[in-house]
Amino acid sequence: MNARGTGTRKPGATQEQHAPLWIKCFVLFHLLAITVWALPNPPQGIVDGKVEPAGTDWILVYDKKYVQPAPPFQQYLILTGFWQYWDMFAPDPVQQDVWCDAEVLYKDGSKRRYGYPRIYDLPILAKYPKERYRKFFERAPDPTSAFLWAQFGQRIAYLNADNPANPPVKVFLHKHVLLISPPGLPQATQYTDQQYYVHVVDQRRLAKDLARG
Repeated sequence: MNARGTGTRKPGATQEQHAPLWIKCFVLFHLLAITVWALPNPPQGIVDGKVEPAGTDWILVYDKKYVQPAPPFQQYLILTGFWQYWDMFAPDPVQQDVWCDAEVLYKDGSKRRYGYPRIYDLPILAKYPKERYRKFFERAPDPTSAFLWAQFGQRIAYLNADNPANPPVKVFLHKHVLLISPPGLPQATQYTDQQYYVHVVDQRRLAKDLARG
């Protein structure tokens, strides 16, 4: 018998442990949230109202219309960064290739083209740690990400402020888009150049950022 009178534990035996109930509930909620968020969108014909849902399409319609927008799921997934999409898979794969750069206008009227490195152009060993930035460039030009544009432009101004006597005054954000043709159709090779935002540089903030190095 041990000091508590519960008997002697066998050599090598371990005490069984259980996770708290709140952890189990959180894991179940997380699994449910990422499942309803990752379900694909209904076929485009159903979304446009041209085709009546049938079979499991009703599940996708209900999920898209009522479940995904629900605050518990939407706010949790977006704020934590656990949201995900089926962009690489059927039935609605990504249909365009997008990359971004900027034109920087200086006080003396000169201009400079500035581009973040594209994953396409990087060597293999550099692709892995920088792959996460690709998703930023896919989302940044979208109107739903307009809250990022001023910060994006200010950051580019900081990265291109080489001469304090001739600071950047404006940053023109551009996106380059190549539409991916469906199978069997000829593929275009020229990207369109679209300016989606003009940022007027905050000179006071730029000076503070440069002073901090």
